[in-house]
Amino acid sequence: MELARQFIESVPSLAGAGALAFRGVGGVATLGQSVTRWGMSFAFLAEAAASHSPKHPAIIDDMGQMSYLELRDGARALARGLQARGVRAGHNVGVLARNSRVSPLALIACAYLGASPLIMNPYSSGNQVSAILRQYKGMALVADAEYVGEIENLEGIQVILGYNPEPESLPENVSRYPGIMEVIATTDPNIPLPFRPTQHPTIIMSSGTTGTPKGVVRGVPKTPQVLGAVLPKVPWRLGGTIQLSASLFHAWGWLNLNISLLTKSTMVLRRNFDPVQAVSDCIEYRINGVVSAAVFLRDFIAELEQAENADPKVAPKVGPMEFIVSSGNAIPPSLVRTLNARFGPVVCNFYGSTEHGPIAVASGAELAEDPDRAGTVATGVRTIILDEDLNEVPAGQVGEIYSANSESMHGYLSEKDQVRSYRGMLATGDLGFFDEQGYLHVRGRADDMVIKGGENVYPRELEEFLVKQEGIADVFVKGVQNDIIADLNCYVVRDDTEAGRSLDNEAVRQLAADNLAWQNVPDHIVWCDHLPRNDAGKVVPRELPQIKQS
Repeated sequence: MELARQFIESVPSLAGAGALAFRGVGGVATLGQSVTRWGMSFAFLAEAAASHSPKHPAIIDDMGQMSYLELRDGARALARGLQARGVRAGHNVGVLARNSRVSPLALIACAYLGASPLIMNPYSSGNQVSAILRQYKGMALVADAEYVGEIENLEGIQVILGYNPEPESLPENVSRYPGIMEVIATTDPNIPLPFRPTQHPTIIMSSGTTGTPKGVVRGVPKTPQVLGAVLPKVPWRLGGTIQLSASLFHAWGWLNLNISLLTKSTMVLRRNFDPVQAVSDCIEYRINGVVSAAVFLRDFIAELEQAENADPKVAPKVGPMEFIVSSGNAIPPSLVRTLNARFGPVVCNFYGSTEHGPIAVASGAELAEDPDRAGTVATGVRTIILDEDLNEVPAGQVGEIYSANSESMHGYLSEKDQVRSYRGMLATGDLGFFDEQGYLHVRGRADDMVIKGGENVYPRELEEFLVKQEGIADVFVKGVQNDIIADLNCYVVRDDTEAGRSLDNEAVRQLAADNLAWQNVPDHIVWCDHLPRNDAGKVVPRELPQIKQS
């Protein structure tokens, strides 16, 4: 009954976005057969989109363009290729790729088999990727070629290369693996796919800075309720053209990949965000929706303003936009106003996380009225604000945000990773409050975490790594969250050894880069004779040298 209620509540917004569109009686039958066979998985979404809009462009990326029919057929062929390599329902398949067709093809292929995709961050070090694959028993790996050579010990893992623009220049230990388009083109089309595979969870590796990142387990939705939470506030429409700058290896990008397929939209995907390319794509493909993050939107609007000032003919070629939706870093009110001044009140906000799924969403009109809003609590979501004693606080009072919904994670993949909870709701780690109108406002982190380039960074983890290194006697790392970009300030005391005397800024950064994720490389390094500590042994930050931030 509850699932039926959730579906019924979602119908109006789904219909408005074209998600329930079908072509004739045959289209209804295909829709029913697909959802019966594959549930609300990526396989169902690909089948439904190919049935409704076979020739409509699905993806425009650095590899070219492909239609929805080509996407579906390619994913089927890749699934057969994985199956021929031993992948079965319940097996884990690593996916390590920047934004391109590679991730959608791999995720849809996994759904055809009932395999669990292990979505990994390309910024992870080779050691981290290797540890993930070993710890979680990865059967196969679909990875952009540039990352494969950095991963040690791939023995026993079936590797398929993703984006690979220069195959002739690959080292021998990488070139021996087949490319994704080669697998699609050469796999026997008569290999039968499982009829009704049990759908297993998607595992998104949450930002990790030391050791192995945490695997967040997300189940296959039983209803489209989560989409019904977004679509009333963010006006997706059937067959739109969407600039999807949000990283597909994050939950935010993963969610919008779902919505893009559901609405049969064209996704413009670029492996690396380039504001010049972003403006050019808006002109060439008549983009009418943008899914991004504040740091990208800031650079995009700056480039657009520069281009329009240089050539007035540019202005009428960019837009109109149905929506520009931001998530990840909180979008500064000044940026909301700048974007709205150019495109109208179309800037929306999504507040959620890999662990929680959606928490609050603000429409263009709501954000234009008050750019400080995170939004109203999404349909089917429970959210409360608690003080340090776990008492619920009244409107206007700041406390820690706790939340739960059907899309909250099932848990971390490793039992060693724990999460704080209260009456079934998970702690977000964010501070915030509800105003008298019921809008959620976010005020920062409850702990020392900062967000750097869209990635969660805990300064203490870099600190604990560096203090173990030869030549370092003491270290303190402080995260400074600026308007959009965070800095890591690293205060280092050398020991009186040859190793200590040989250390310099570059050496410390290289240590971090070789062993940790990119976002944990310090931005500023200050060499100190000693660290100011109080009687309890804690560093006194106010007594540290001041650093000019980025």
